[in-house]
Parts: sequence; structure tokens; C-alpha cells
Amino acid sequence: MPKIAVIGSIITDLAIQTSRVPMVGENLPAESLQIGPGGKGANAAVAVARAGAEAMLIGCIGDDEFGRMEMAHLNQEGVDLSGVTIHPEAATGAAIIMIDVEGENTILVVNGANDHLSKDAVVNILNSHRNSLDGILVNFEIPETVVAAAVQAGVDFRIPVIVDAGPPRAYAPQTWANCTILSPNALEAATLAGHPVEDETNVEFVAHELLAAGPQAVVLKLGSRGAMILSEEHEAILSAFPVDVVDTTGAGDAFSGTLSVAVADGLSLEEAVWRANAAGALTVTRLGTMTVMPTRQEVDAFLAQQEKTWQR
Repeated sequence: MPKIAVIGSIITDLAIQTSRVPMVGENLPAESLQIGPGGKGANAAVAVARAGAEAMLIGCIGDDEFGRMEMAHLNQEGVDLSGVTIHPEAATGAAIIMIDVEGENTILVVNGANDHLSKDAVVNILNSHRNSLDGILVNFEIPETVVAAAVQAGVDFRIPVIVDAGPPRAYAPQTWANCTILSPNALEAATLAGHPVEDETNVEFVAHELLAAGPQAVVLKLGSRGAMILSEEHEAILSAFPVDVVDTTGAGDAFSGTLSVAVADGLSLEEAVWRANAAGALTVTRLGTMTVMPTRQEVDAFLAQQEKTWQR
């Protein structure tokens, strides 16, 4: 069983189902409110654990009810929480997620304790586990210095480093250039490249720009269109699986967690992305984030059903 260190955010989600996002000054009745554990790091750690790997989460929470709720859920999932620190003053991160009838989300985030995740603490934790780690997964919902340190640790340890380049942050190429796989969505890719992704031709151009900055491969998440794989040896777009979308929140986290485990398992990049696409597809059919991350068995069963009709 591979062991993956996930360095990222821990954020409690307040998810609201609504007919549409309200206009400025408008008081709009909503359909439901669901409060639950989330954050790109915490979600991905659960995705890693459910994908069949040992997950260790490195992050920061506050000494409050949201933080205790997050820890309780993560503990139930079997995530190693020895790398989670508690900040004595900052509150646990929180997000207000508005989900419309199409399943698309609009998110407001208060990073809280996530902004206090220490580079030195992360480096020390990673060094203490360097002989047991098979991969590192890091996201951008934490300080840039921490992301850079996590990538460098993976290089030093000679293990795969997957950078989930979300949420959109204009982090410098020096921060992520040495990673094994850079995996943004279209908006995140545009943010890193400094110009918009407008169509399929432009997507390819931007992906090539990002690859030229240094990562071994770019896996561009394209939502309902699937994912684009780009490396020096290979270029392909793997189509998304057709599903009924309920909530797109957390799909990228399921994708990245599953991708990390598949890479650590030694699968080819295309096969790893195939599994990641399936995990993302399963996630969008359910309402929620951390609690709806798919299991390895669910992904296997889904792929067995889809394999004959899947169009690469």
C-alpha cells in the first residue's frame, strides 16, 4: 500500500443549494443548508485513503468546533493526522458554497488557520517520513512558500509530486516548476499563464506554456470535456464520463487524490488520469465534498460499466 503525504487546506463547508446566485442587495430564499468537513487538502486526503493508499495530512486548524469536527471525520477515514497543527488564535478555515440547479458552484472562502501553515513545520514533518513516503500531493489553498517547500521535498526524496494548482493563485513558476505533474483546471491554468483559456486551441497553447516552465507533465482538468495530458512524450485528451451532475464541488479533489494514488501504484499517466476522471465523475453525482469522495471499489465498478463505451 503506497503512502501519500497531502499538504493542503482544511476548511469547513457551508453548502447552500439555491436556484441561482443572488444579485447584490438581493434576499433570495435558498433550498437547503449542509454543514460538513471539507478543504482541498482534507478532501484529497480522504480521496487518497478511499483510493486504497495510506494518507497523511499536513495542515493547520483552529482550536474550535469546526476544527474538531474536521479532525473527527478525518480520523474516521483513517487519515494520519500527526501532521495537523492547531493554531492557538486563528479560526479553522470556512467556506460558503452556493450550488445552483446546474450543479455549478460559487464559493467564498475564509482561509483562517490555513494561512498560518508553517513552511518549517511542513519540512520537518516530511523529513521525518521521507523513508516511508511514495508520493506528495499539494494544493494552492495554503501559503506559496509551503507549496514550494513541498515540491522541493519531493524532488529531494525522488518521489512523485502532484501539484493540484487550485484554487486559482498566481504562484510563480519557481514554486511548482519541479513537480512531477501540474494539474490545474482551465481557470487555474489561465491564472498561472497570465492570460485566458478561451477555446480548445488556446487550452493546448496554455498547457504547452506550463509544461515549458518545468513540470514533467501537465494534466489539465477540463470539467465536462474530460482532461488533457501533456508531456514531452505524449499528448491526449481523455473524454469525461457522461453523468448527471448534482454538485461539482470537490470533483477536482477526488481527481487529484485518485491520480496521486494511481501514479504511486505505478500506472501509466493515461491510465492514472482515466481513473481520476472516473473518480471526478462519481463525485459530481452526489451532494457534498469530503463525505462523497469515491472508494477504490466504486471507481473499479464504474470503470467496468463504462469501459466499452469510453471514448478516448
